Amino acid sequence: MNKSIVISFFVALIFAACTSAPKSYIIEGVVPDESYNNQMVYMRDIETREITDSALVVDEKFTFTGSVDNAVIRRLILNRLITNFVLENGTIFVDMAVPESAKGTPMNDEMSKFQTEMNVIRQAFFDKQAEVRQLEDIDEETREKQYDENFKQYKTNVYPMYAKFFNVNTNNALGTFILYEWSDYLEIDQMDTLYAQAGDVVRNSKRLQNIIETNAKKRLTTEGMPFTNFTIENGTRDGNSASLSDYVGKGKYVLVDFWASWCGPCIAEIPVLVEVYNSYKGDKFEILGVAVWEKREVTMNYLESNNTPWPQIIGADDIPTELYGITGIPHIILFGPDGKIVARRLRGNRLKEKVAEVM
Repeated sequence: MNKSIVISFFVALIFAACTSAPKSYIIEGVVPDESYNNQMVYMRDIETREITDSALVVDEKFTFTGSVDNAVIRRLILNRLITNFVLENGTIFVDMAVPESAKGTPMNDEMSKFQTEMNVIRQAFFDKQAEVRQLEDIDEETREKQYDENFKQYKTNVYPMYAKFFNVNTNNALGTFILYEWSDYLEIDQMDTLYAQAGDVVRNSKRLQNIIETNAKKRLTTEGMPFTNFTIENGTRDGNSASLSDYVGKGKYVLVDFWASWCGPCIAEIPVLVEVYNSYKGDKFEILGVAVWEKREVTMNYLESNNTPWPQIIGADDIPTELYGITGIPHIILFGPDGKIVARRLRGNRLKEKVAEVM
């Protein structure tokens, strides 16, 4: 055999070996200081929230090894330190002191770049909100309106950033991570369009499928739609059955507050509700509280010490939130006298202004 042919053959083998895709992964991690030694770092599947692996910190370092057929999003947890990353074959470097630090493989390098650029925009937003908090010569109504304006501007600023990174990752694990984060700032139609245009990897994400299902429920319970009834056995304070239809669609405007006693923002909204209730209670207006996501006895204990003057449906758990596509509380909905939804997600001054407008 020709010598040059032999040499070329072996060069090709070496090149192929050097450029072939890695068959396994190794995660080389470091921690901030020696206080973390002998503690466990847990790897969690962010889709199922299950712990999939763990590693011991030794000499301020830890290591994970294994292999995956397809890249997936995972989260490393060490006490209060959290790092999201793409678990893909190759060598991944992680500094637990820096949440966006995962690097070394193609998607992790891209994810780190995405998170770093997003942090710049987020920090600018946080700084603006802090400036408003420190203003002493404005009233609370003006302050809240400025908060809202800052948030609207923030949504405007993050849209092109999310779009830039998602448009080149529409069919991989990173794309699922980006679209899930982006969903908080998207209107229902925008989210559904992006999801429909994505590849199978993104569309098969359970978290994203849940958002699409929630959006479908929101469409059925959006402004102008008739109320969707629900009944809670043992839902009244004295243990009788209670339904939304006992209050809504009876010729009154009804402000329905979906809340829980453990929810700080829910409790902070009560003074606003009290003010509105005292101004408009009567034959044309009512407030109804619907306690969700906590046990009946927990709500009862709170109400015994912090009574509210309006009726309550207790122990509703996730029944109404599933029906109305509610993913966070407080969530306050205004229903019209005919039972149709007038407005959703009312809080603070916007709540007071909307009630004043219809009354």
